[in-house]
Amino acid sequence: MEEVEFRIMFRRPEYPVLIVSPEKLYSAFNLKQLAETCVSLNLVGSENRLCVVDSTGSEFWYLPKEYTLSPGFVTKKWSKKRLIEIFNNSSNARELNQEYSMKSLSSKKLEKVIVDLCMILSSEK
Repeated sequence: MEEVEFRIMFRRPEYPVLIVSPEKLYSAFNLKQLAETCVSLNLVGSENRLCVVDSTGSEFWYLPKEYTLSPGFVTKKWSKKRLIEIFNNSSNARELNQEYSMKSLSSKKLEKVIVDLCMILSSEK
């Protein structure tokens, strides 16, 4: 297997992570999976970056021209509701014919929601 060019600036994400692309959602449970997924996605047009959300809800941006992942500067933390809405409206959820429940959000930890979503996405592969 060949080496993948991939750099991380400032700080590493906490795994697992959700990778939000314009077409689909992906999950990664380690640096190797994250790097391979980010590098393999072909971003064209105005989509010049990918959004990655780590298990703490922190946003990161993958910049394909630089092969670099860095902390995001617009949204510091994603909410449980936003993550679930992104998943439920994704092509992944439609393909799997599955929705993540919005019930009892206050009793669910953010990390649990992210891990659950990553597990659902990984079962799709």
